[in-house]
Amino acid sequence: MNTVNPEAKSSSVRIEMRSAVIRDMLPWIEGILSDERVRVKTITEKSGYGHWHFQRVFREQIGYNLAEYIRVRRIARAAHSLAFTDKEFIDIAIENGFTSQQNFSRTFKKYLRLPPMHFRQACCGRDRVFQTFTRELHENYVGVFY
Repeated sequence: MNTVNPEAKSSSVRIEMRSAVIRDMLPWIEGILSDERVRVKTITEKSGYGHWHFQRVFREQIGYNLAEYIRVRRIARAAHSLAFTDKEFIDIAIENGFTSQQNFSRTFKKYLRLPPMHFRQACCGRDRVFQTFTRELHENYVGVFY
């Protein structure tokens, strides 16, 4: 007769519960990315876990920390808007939770190695070019583009 180790079963259940919490939180996080006031603390409080525990679980599940996830998702959304809309830079910055156009430009350049204006000029409506410029972001941050 094959018996299941109770400790292994308990550990498996705990891992699945953590995974479910993160999976449930991601759509909510996505919905609040445009709010520049959103902080890691806001998200950890919503999760029901302690601040540090949630961040540890998030990093285990996603592969990088919560603050980085928020920044990268905002940049990914902004990159798509730059490439496929004619919205003003400031509007894109505000829509994606940046407090200023300067902050947006600095962060965008950090992740995509191009200022937003050059990115838009290069990618404007060109899906293949967009994919080329965002490939490194895709590789370094799996799951940031939905």
